Amino acid sequence: MIFKWTPSREPRVDIIPLIDITFFLMAFFMFFTTFRTGVSGIPIELPQSQQAVTLEEQRVVVTVNPQGQVFLTDQEPISLEKLTATLEPMVARRPDLLVVINADSQVRYGRLVEVMDAITAAGVTLPALGVEKSAAVRGQKK
Repeated sequence: MIFKWTPSREPRVDIIPLIDITFFLMAFFMFFTTFRTGVSGIPIELPQSQQAVTLEEQRVVVTVNPQGQVFLTDQEPISLEKLTATLEPMVARRPDLLVVINADSQVRYGRLVEVMDAITAAGVTLPALGVEKSAAVRGQKK
């Protein structure tokens, strides 16, 4: 039996699966990075607490850096008056709005009270203070 020999084609890399994976990863990261809440790029060191509780409900995070500057979901510091004005329509839509204050452990107590006053002036009934679980509690399992 005689077989006809045909020259084989040049081997090549098929890039279609690579493109599929790239678009899948891009869509994945675009989708899941839009749902980040409560994490900001403002470098602060939260105080630690053994009684810390993780909140699962939707919330607004106000961050106060060590210099006492106030941030609301972006990288630009805002005044306390603008903070109150920004929170008022949110509270009008959701009267039970939870506002968490993530203040650095070095922030002066008086500045923290000023921020809390601005938040309660917007109609928030009970602002919460953000803390980290202490290392002793993190190691325990419930």
